[in-house]
Amino acid sequence: MAAHDKELKAKRGFSSIGTFLMAVNLVILAIPITAIYFSRLYDNELVRQTEIELISQAVLVGGIFKQEVLELSGPDYGRPHFSPPKPLSEDAYLSPILPVLDLARSEILNSSLSYLPSAREPDPAALRAAERIAPILKESENTILSRITITDAYGIVISSSQARGLSMERNPEVSQALEGNYSALLRSRQQGKRELSSPSRAAKYRVFIALPIFNGTRLIGVVHISRTPKDLPKALYEERGNLLYLALAGVLLLLLVSLISSYHIARPLKRLALEARELAEGRRDSLPELSSFFWQVKEICELKSSVSFMAERLKKRSEYLKTFASGVSHEFKTPLSSIRGAMELISEHGNKMDPETIQKFESNILEDLSRLERLVTRLLALAKSDAMGEPAEDARVNLAELVGTLQARLSKLEEGFIINVIEIPSEVEMKVEKDALETVLINLIENSRESGAHEVSISAETNGSFATIIVSDDGPGILPEDAEKIFQPFYTTHRSSGGTGLGLNLARTLLAPYQGELRLKESPSTFEIKAPI
Repeated sequence: MAAHDKELKAKRGFSSIGTFLMAVNLVILAIPITAIYFSRLYDNELVRQTEIELISQAVLVGGIFKQEVLELSGPDYGRPHFSPPKPLSEDAYLSPILPVLDLARSEILNSSLSYLPSAREPDPAALRAAERIAPILKESENTILSRITITDAYGIVISSSQARGLSMERNPEVSQALEGNYSALLRSRQQGKRELSSPSRAAKYRVFIALPIFNGTRLIGVVHISRTPKDLPKALYEERGNLLYLALAGVLLLLLVSLISSYHIARPLKRLALEARELAEGRRDSLPELSSFFWQVKEICELKSSVSFMAERLKKRSEYLKTFASGVSHEFKTPLSSIRGAMELISEHGNKMDPETIQKFESNILEDLSRLERLVTRLLALAKSDAMGEPAEDARVNLAELVGTLQARLSKLEEGFIINVIEIPSEVEMKVEKDALETVLINLIENSRESGAHEVSISAETNGSFATIIVSDDGPGILPEDAEKIFQPFYTTHRSSGGTGLGLNLARTLLAPYQGELRLKESPSTFEIKAPI
């Protein structure tokens, strides 16, 4: 057992099953977080959220600008537009603007905004309207951290004092808006280092949108707004409180799942290992029932059942081997002692013995040697049958032919010994190897002859998918007290005549692989051999 413990320590892994389950749960918990990070799903959601916010701001700024310019110029103000905007909804009065940016499909431009000189002067009415709402735009920019620019219907900047009078028409998003279409794009930017607590952001790109402002079918201007979206570290920092609670909840849930898994998996396995060890050391006779808190793991129950079955089989096998070894020792000891005693007498007193006495000793020695030879032969046959694997699928034997052959051969063993064959259908075949069934029948017939029988009757009958061979004789039969012992190894009532006590045990062992049975039907001496057809 010490060697076994040393081997277990040498093969022992680095962790217990509970630790392993904890590690697996941690990996499972990390998978969705890792997937979200590498697939940029959260970054994309931040970009879309920024675009939606800019659309809301642009609609509001455009509405204010439209109201101001119409008050200054009248209801017919605006540049006639060849392609009036189409409603995006089945309801004509609804015109929602949906976000279009997607990090997986949208191109990130490396070029910056362009402001070019223009030969056209800004529209005076639009310019006055932009000046009137300039304080509102300035306060909005400082509050929402967006850059807001308004152009007239020809793309000339009218709201920014620095770029006023310059054209933004060459920018792709503004160009699309001047044609009457909402447009949005991403431009790369210098990634600066910012503290997480700072309102500034360190994203690699900036969101730009351009929204056309219509007066019916007339274009009156474009609202151009840009802002840097939140980057992932910034967003996580702002949500640090919720994330901390979520992480704590995740860890607690992970610990709970690990404890439940450990209770229902690791604990029963450890207990089963300990009980199996105690069983192997002989400190318990069997494994107790496997109990659990409220449910049991199927595979562990099956493992426990298999270990219990194996332990029971090993126990029976061990007891069988002990009994068998004791029987073999006893059976060999008697003839060997007899042979040794006879040889010692002949060796010491042979010159004083008459020839008749010496011949008697020699005869006894030969009889004991014959008995030893029969024992060895039967033991080899028993070992061969016991070690037999799965029987051949095509194993079959015709009963009428086999019994007819044995009748012709064994009837000559002794004068006056008759083998009578009764009612064996010629078409009946058993799923048994011919040699195995022949050995069983020969053992039964020889037992009958050695018991003093003069006639053995053999018949057969079928019942469903099984056939039964009935062997009976006219001998003195088997005593009721011996009926349960005759199949035990080395038990014989004919030891004086050379019986080994292995014949019936060998017969049962030979039939077992074929789902066959051998039993004493009734006293005094009728046996049944049952096997599949």
